[in-house]
Amino acid sequence: MSHSQFTNFLPESALFGRLLFLFIVVPLVDLFLLIWISQHTGLLFTIGLVVITGVIGAWLARQQGIFVKRQIKDRLARQQVPTDLISDGAMIMLAAGLLLTPGLLTDLLGFSLLIPVGRTFYKRVILEKFISIFEIHDFQMPPLPSQHPSNDPNIIDGEVVDHHDD
Repeated sequence: MSHSQFTNFLPESALFGRLLFLFIVVPLVDLFLLIWISQHTGLLFTIGLVVITGVIGAWLARQQGIFVKRQIKDRLARQQVPTDLISDGAMIMLAAGLLLTPGLLTDLLGFSLLIPVGRTFYKRVILEKFISIFEIHDFQMPPLPSQHPSNDPNIIDGEVVDHHDD
């Protein structure tokens, strides 16, 4: 897909709106949730909750990262391409970043990315989105020409001879 096709696919205003939502609305909702929890449970509990989810998230991200890294090495040793595992690794890194960001929404998304079932769900959703965006064409090889001479006057039957001068 060329750059111009991509920019036509996702207009700049739509991209700006999504980034605005991602970088402003999500952190504000997270902040309001933390304030609400703090008002109902206390400041120390809320801070402890943020710290505990960060520590647990970092530990889980490390465990899942090590597991996926081993699987990638195993597949490469068997000369197999680990495409699904590479996407798992990217999702685990994203999860680690989300879990280190204070907030409950980001933590929920981060934890869901650390669970293999969650990653499978997100991969399926992303794949379905790409399939709906791009035109998929079924390509079939044309039939091989027959060995019988053709009656088409536009076809010239010939033979290639490799001739070497010694």
